[in-house]
Amino acid sequence: MNLTIKTTKTMETIEKNFKKVRYVGWETSMSPIVEREKKTMKYNVWWSKEEERGGFEMYDEESYGDDYHAEGSLDFTGKVLDGYDGVFSLDEEVINCLEKWGADVKQMREDLELETNQDYGNNR
Repeated sequence: MNLTIKTTKTMETIEKNFKKVRYVGWETSMSPIVEREKKTMKYNVWWSKEEERGGFEMYDEESYGDDYHAEGSLDFTGKVLDGYDGVFSLDEEVINCLEKWGADVKQMREDLELETNQDYGNNR
């Protein structure tokens, strides 16, 4: 009797959904001053370490994304976040979430001129 065993490799994906009250506004490279308004933003961030990719979605809770909505992809080399697509500038809350999961976001923080958030894990 011949037995065939099929093994399926399971890709582990880390995902987190959370809310954060933020002051948001539409911003472009041509808008030096942006009026911001207080909104509760809903975030969904995910990372597949084995596939070296991830993604995010964020939108304002008040209008269910009609007023403010963004989504995009995240590119990794190993644990290093080295690229993103879909938005002009990657939201700091997305970077904080990835850092908490062990992603190396140091260069991305420098490229985006964001402060280092060393105590992020202690505050959440």
